[in-house]
Formats: sequence, structure tokens, C-alpha cells
Amino acid sequence: MVTFLWILHILVSIALIVVVLMQPGQAGGMGTAFGGGGSQSLFGSQGSTGFLGRLTAVLGTAFFLLSLTLAIFSTGGDESLMEQPEGAPGQQESVPTPPTDSAPPAEPQAPPVPGTTPGQGAGD
Repeated sequence: MVTFLWILHILVSIALIVVVLMQPGQAGGMGTAFGGGGSQSLFGSQGSTGFLGRLTAVLGTAFFLLSLTLAIFSTGGDESLMEQPEGAPGQQESVPTPPTDSAPPAEPQAPPVPGTTPGQGAGD
């Protein structure tokens, strides 16, 4: 289900980009590149302005609703992050500090000499 929504979201995004780029702006836009005056017969008597304007509104609404739906699915949808109780898994716990009056570290001991057992000296 979520994969289908992601694919639909991407397709709506691409369609919205294309439709916005096809709208005539102050300089004519890309809508004139696809037939110029012939685009009036393709999109109706009003030209591409009315049709593309409505299509932009529909695709924009679909994009908004899909974004909201995917956001709800990604958070689980049943709880707010702002309303978590104290000690909830999302919160960081403080790290305890070590005691300051600890004994100094012990002196490192020399490794045992091969061939001797511990506790025996070299002259034994």
C-alpha cells in the first residue's frame, strides 16, 4: 500500500512539474512551443490557460494529500512526538558520571618471563 502511494506521489509530482512548465507565462511559456495558436483547438476555446489552471489545482491538491498521507504512515499515525511521556524510547537519557574520588590506576606489571612459573624468581 505504501509503495503504491510512493509511486503515485512521484507520478503526480512529475505531472505537476510538466503542467506548470506548460502554462503560458508573461513570455508565452512552453505552451506555445507545442503548437502555438493550435493549442487552442487542443485544449478548447479558452486555450491552455483554463484547462492547465484546473489541472494544476487538481494535481496540487493530490500532491498535498499524498504528502500528508505518506507523512502519517511514516510516523505510525496514532501518536504525536510532542506528547510522549517521560522516559519514552525517543528521549535521550543522561549518561552517569564516574565518581571523582576513585583510586589512581594501578601500575602496569611486566609480562611473565617465558619458562618460569608465576611466583618463582630467576635465582630460585
